Amino acid sequence: MRLLHTADWHLGKNLEGRSRLDEQELFLEDFVKIVEENNPDLVLIAGDIYDSANPSARAEKLFYDT
Repeated sequence: MRLLHTADWHLGKNLEGRSRLDEQELFLEDFVKIVEENNPDLVLIAGDIYDSANPSARAEKLFYDT
């Protein structure tokens, strides 16, 4: 069985008042390519998907689109 493990995406995180959603979107595009290239049997996401309990609509869309 092939497993791809990732964790703690923290989508929607702001750092020093600046949104990181643009770079997170690039990460997710790369992540999808990695999954497609490696064809794992299971993708495991451990830890926090979002950076807060009430994520922005854009952060939720990034996750659902991915």
